[in-house]
Amino acid sequence: MISSKAGNKNLIVFLLAISFYGAALSLHRRFERPFLKITAQDSSINFNEDLLRIFSTGNKKLISDLIWVQTLLESDLEHYNKADMGNWMFLRFMTISVLDPLFYENYLYGGLYLSIVKDDLKGAAALYEKGMVHYPNDYNLIYNAGFNYYFELGDVENGLRLLDQIKDHPKSKGRIISVVNKLKRANGMELEDIYELVLLHYETTKDESLKLRLEDDLYSIRAEIDLKCLNQNGSNCSKKDSRGDFYVQRKNLYTTREPFVQYEIKKKKTLEK
Repeated sequence: MISSKAGNKNLIVFLLAISFYGAALSLHRRFERPFLKITAQDSSINFNEDLLRIFSTGNKKLISDLIWVQTLLESDLEHYNKADMGNWMFLRFMTISVLDPLFYENYLYGGLYLSIVKDDLKGAAALYEKGMVHYPNDYNLIYNAGFNYYFELGDVENGLRLLDQIKDHPKSKGRIISVVNKLKRANGMELEDIYELVLLHYETTKDESLKLRLEDDLYSIRAEIDLKCLNQNGSNCSKKDSRGDFYVQRKNLYTTREPFVQYEIKKKKTLEK
């Protein structure tokens, strides 16, 4: 008799559970669930560098590798628009640099990701600077840091300083020389001075392909200088271009026999500081 009552109670509990489950399932399907989006910035976990130093004794390289892999797996494409050095990926890369200061890829690829993907330009600059402490002559780090400074942050002084540092680097193969000269032009350098710099590079380089590019640069710079002089009725103006051809007059203005591209560059974008 007692077991029969217990069985009935169990059956009632089971039926009630089924009923509640059915009701919950019905409500779940009938009503739209609120969408909750948590960004990687809000959900990421960053580690205290001092604690990591203490507890990672003897395993710093292993832990830095694990953090690197985890960071790549969790990486997101959302731009970071603040300048407070609080970007979660920047903090991860800096943590890795503490654990393994010679982790080269952390500086190179971390900096590129921060600059190009995350748009965290100041974070990228800080990471590059730390990398260049350990790799002061590395072409790729210096180039990327200089590019980030000049074209992204609009920091002309630091951009030129770094790019000028590698213009004669073996990896450059002369390609940076012309770029640096153009950057100096954009920074307010006189055309005559730039012409002398380009001419010096032209006369000293042994790279024939570079010579051809520098010839075009010399032609454009010389033409701009001479045409300005001639059209403003200046004195001692040269009447021949750098190739030995006479300038011609069209509609009362001096010009070159063949069109030329003015020697100048435009910054990729100007950012507020």
